[in-house]
Amino acid sequence: MLLIQFLFVYILHNSKTTQANCQARCEEPNGRDTDTGLTNRALVGHSFKNFTVNNPYDCHLLCFVEKCRCQAYQMKGKHSCELLDEDRFAAPDDLKDEKGYEYYEMHREYEKTTHNACANQPCRNKCCEENPCSNGGTCTELCHHANQKFNCTCAIGYVGRLCQKKSPSTSCKQLQLEAKKPKNSTVYTFYDPKSKSFYQTFCDLTSENGFVWTLLESFSLANKNGFKAHPFLKDNPLSQNSFKWNKFPLSLPIMNSTLSHSTHLRATCNFNTDGLVTKDYLRAKTTELNILQLESNPCVKMEYINIRGYDCYNCTARMLQRIHFHLHTDSSYNVTACQFTSARGSSVESEDNFGYYNKINPLHRCTSGDNATTQWWFGEQ
Repeated sequence: MLLIQFLFVYILHNSKTTQANCQARCEEPNGRDTDTGLTNRALVGHSFKNFTVNNPYDCHLLCFVEKCRCQAYQMKGKHSCELLDEDRFAAPDDLKDEKGYEYYEMHREYEKTTHNACANQPCRNKCCEENPCSNGGTCTELCHHANQKFNCTCAIGYVGRLCQKKSPSTSCKQLQLEAKKPKNSTVYTFYDPKSKSFYQTFCDLTSENGFVWTLLESFSLANKNGFKAHPFLKDNPLSQNSFKWNKFPLSLPIMNSTLSHSTHLRATCNFNTDGLVTKDYLRAKTTELNILQLESNPCVKMEYINIRGYDCYNCTARMLQRIHFHLHTDSSYNVTACQFTSARGSSVESEDNFGYYNKINPLHRCTSGDNATTQWWFGEQ
């Protein structure tokens, strides 16, 4: 408790104490002893120091003194203080319901000043002196914002604010190549180097011999309105960190990254319940159909297409995608020069298949009921 008392007196008499750089800007905390935290909430996995304190404001003072690393703090019960190296905005998926906890923000800012004693000299805040970056990471001091005092450039194979995490695979194909034994087809977490973010998707590693398939999108018929007006070239990410078969598109940047090393694409129905069924299914080469662009030529070469049991190998089929509607084929459309015509005899006029779903046919597996699902995938050989 003597440490807490000392810090309280020190900060009380030096409310602008933490020098940021040679420009003599000083840091001020915005927190007050009357701040209200988030009750029964905790940021899990980000505690780097623990203390016993008298009250939450003492915990706030300890966080302020840990100027380089502490981004937020939380109390467990009345006296247990945990300092956090991230806040809920940087790690939203780690904010969990935890009974007995109270989570607090640590607001920092620099005192505004017109004094500029040494503008041409480098930043100096001493936050790299103890090299907080793990696993061979390189530390660089930052002085532009009080909440971000250093940056870690990680060595290859490591990620995280402090390079503390071993980098996961970046794709389903890489996952399979790195595996010492065959991997199961399931949901995996990947790291996207461009956005420096993690995401989840389903990897199908077994259904088609010689192919690794990455799920781009999956949605139920009940959720069609959330996808109907979204072509693949519109960024519409959902559930990337909490995978759901009934509502899941990857972000456009990750789709573009996946496309860069993919050779094929396919559409399936009810893969989550039935696995791969080639009735109501299509597969094409990405060189024939780039789903991340608007399709100017509606007749697209398919390796295979099947709609309601009518099928065709190595033939052209009518594919439509516009700026305001999802990629799909209209199997009942009669005015077309495309080769796949056997599924035209539909009782539903302008029937939509594999997306858009303005007009649906319950005989198509993707639209057989509200829980029926549609999937789109990129594949690599």
